[in-house]
Amino acid sequence: MKQLSETTINKIKAVFNTGFISVMAMYLSKRAFDLLPDNWLFFITSDAMENFIAVCIAYLVYFHVFRLDSLWQKVGYLIFSALVLLGLALLKDLRTDDVIFFDDTFGQFTGFLGRTLLFYLLLYFMDKLDDLYNYKKLRDELDTAKAQLLRNQMHPHFLYNAFNSLYSLSLKNNEDVSEYIMKLSGMMRYLTDDTGEGKVPIVKELDFIEKYIAIEKLRFGKDAAIEFESDKAVMVDRFIEPFLLIPLVENAFKHGFYTNSKDAFVNIQCDLDGNELEFSVKNSVFRKQHFQQNNRTGKGLNNLKQRLDLLYNGHANLALHSDSDSYTAKLKIKLD
Repeated sequence: MKQLSETTINKIKAVFNTGFISVMAMYLSKRAFDLLPDNWLFFITSDAMENFIAVCIAYLVYFHVFRLDSLWQKVGYLIFSALVLLGLALLKDLRTDDVIFFDDTFGQFTGFLGRTLLFYLLLYFMDKLDDLYNYKKLRDELDTAKAQLLRNQMHPHFLYNAFNSLYSLSLKNNEDVSEYIMKLSGMMRYLTDDTGEGKVPIVKELDFIEKYIAIEKLRFGKDAAIEFESDKAVMVDRFIEPFLLIPLVENAFKHGFYTNSKDAFVNIQCDLDGNELEFSVKNSVFRKQHFQQNNRTGKGLNNLKQRLDLLYNGHANLALHSDSDSYTAKLKIKLD
């Protein structure tokens, strides 16, 4: 259900208070026009006056009395309000019976108290609309902070894997180390400058993945069986929460090239089906890894699942599937 904004809530409260008081005042004015100046007692004990006094007491108690610091002041105001209602009950009993009967007066008094309490509760529930907004605002701020924390946890995880690759290249005295460092520098700039706030264009995430794949090709060789298919043209002006796709790619390279087998592969495909982003990563699996597959949910994937639940609230689905020689991760996200 869509939450009301603070501005909308304030407008609702203003319209309610203005309309409520205006209706009471108009009703009272009409009764005054009909009864005054000849029938003062009838006017003072009319339904219009009773409702008006009950509303005034309800507003006084809710917006002033219960916000006083002094207990004695609160008690004094409440006693005064009760005496006003009691006086009104006595006058009405006198008007209807020409004498005062305790039972009738008490019945009138409790009726006035009930009416005042009803108006008070109405004011209370209208005023508590603010709490609904504040709760939503606080929950959104908490979700944002949690999402930021999870995102920040991904950065060290990515850097750990990246520097592992750099270390592997350095051990081989690979001449491409300098190129690797330059590409890594560009990726770091994206992490620090572009993903700090809100969603990012999908094409930027795909560019980031392309740079990552280029780095991995430096590590495993340009002939490594690595495929990446995407149609960026259909994804222009579409946005996604940052750093949701790369964990699946990292995971695929970590396990797909577990050995230097010529059968190692990683296939990545990104499509847009209507309003749904489909991202699929498939990688090779080798016999030495089979014992790990059932528990293949490391920090990266666990972090990703938490972020998907938090950021897309049921509008994203991550499906994992493994067989004898491959492992597939399929991510579907409904876009705005």
